Amino acid sequence: MRDGYRIWNKVGAHLSLLLSWLLYNECMFKKSVFVIFCALGLLFGNFGYAGTAAPVAVIHVRDTIQPVSAQFILDGLKDANSNPDTRLIIIMLDTPGGLLASTRDITGAILSSGKPVAVYVHPAGGRAASAGFFILLSADFAAMTPGTNAGAAHPVSAIPFLNGNPEKKGSGVMEDKMVEDTAAFIRAIAEKRNRAVEPAELAVRKSIAYSARECYDKHLINFLANSTEDLVHQISAAHPDLNLPATGEVKTRDYRYSFREKLLSRLASPELVFLLLLAGVIGLFIEMKTPGAVFPGLFGAICLILFFFSTRIIPVNFAGILFIIMAVVLFVMEVKVVSYGFLTIGGIVSMIIGSAMLFKHDLPGMGIPMGTVFAMSLFVAVLVILLVRLVLKAHMNQPMAGKESLVGMAGFAVQSFEKMGKVFVNGEYWNAITATPVEKDQEIEVVKIANMILHVKLKEE
Repeated sequence: MRDGYRIWNKVGAHLSLLLSWLLYNECMFKKSVFVIFCALGLLFGNFGYAGTAAPVAVIHVRDTIQPVSAQFILDGLKDANSNPDTRLIIIMLDTPGGLLASTRDITGAILSSGKPVAVYVHPAGGRAASAGFFILLSADFAAMTPGTNAGAAHPVSAIPFLNGNPEKKGSGVMEDKMVEDTAAFIRAIAEKRNRAVEPAELAVRKSIAYSARECYDKHLINFLANSTEDLVHQISAAHPDLNLPATGEVKTRDYRYSFREKLLSRLASPELVFLLLLAGVIGLFIEMKTPGAVFPGLFGAICLILFFFSTRIIPVNFAGILFIIMAVVLFVMEVKVVSYGFLTIGGIVSMIIGSAMLFKHDLPGMGIPMGTVFAMSLFVAVLVILLVRLVLKAHMNQPMAGKESLVGMAGFAVQSFEKMGKVFVNGEYWNAITATPVEKDQEIEVVKIANMILHVKLKEE
């Protein structure tokens, strides 16, 4: 099914560009059609792959490790393996970490690749932290640029502030099981690629990170390279059987994110997913409190749709969603119930717990910074409480139009009457009923209105 989808992508891209060229050059007919077809080609076309026949394929990944980046790497590996000109595949990596499930998919594809794969941590200042460390060690050739680092692969819980200390054992049965499983994973990779097992395992058990030079000295990587060409030249010298250029310029076929993959990657950002959920819930809440406003409800619905779409990219915890919704409910109740601030405190705590539990991240790089959580919790609390107060105030205000607006108004009696007579209120003559006798020209006050008849009383001095 994936092959059919990619074929459709390529065919759709080429047909759309061809048709738009014909329309444009034949008669300059409706330039908007040209723009639309070009946009479709960019959106659905596989323009992440560029270059001509070249011995080296380079897959550029500067992102967290999640289903979008994993699928991009898998597609790149498959395409490069199917290309007869390719003799070496390089994954140029810079990542803070990501999901363990996606990491296993990538490492499995690298280990089973029919052509040699090099993972190159680049540029200087980049890193292969956490999930990236597993990917780096799984390559046939592991390389780093001086000034980069790798490691810190200790698995974490879904609730950041409940994680145990990597230095201490026995902090929890589930955590111990997760650490043991991840340590066995890194040992299997290191043994498969003949790398140093002990420092690799320490990166998992004690969350140790290494510089590029330390990785080389500890036999975790094969090469230190300053550029892609430098790396290819070093691999060529060490493995002449690959028939790679030993000197000079190296032709590469580059794989980069297309527009579609960039968009999906943005939607895979935990902070953006968190904000989409908050905006969706608040937008629908405002629409329910002020029916007919339209925009808040429409905006909230769009945000929630994008949120649920994003949950197909990165997994979320349903309990975290419930905690966030409960926080908004508590903020609303704070206005209607005298709680002396306890409901607000409960709402903020619920928001923080829900935000921390929202993502089922098992490796670093896929959580929400606690600074963002605290800031957004306070902002949502103030915003919801303020909006509810404004809505309640508007509901309690005296009506400014319609017959209900007459209640409380003053007028005078047109005639003397004991039970029913005529009065003049708000520039109009009305039939009125009173419980006490009223003299002509005496000031009265409207108490209520029923069946187009005013109920009045004598106006108090």
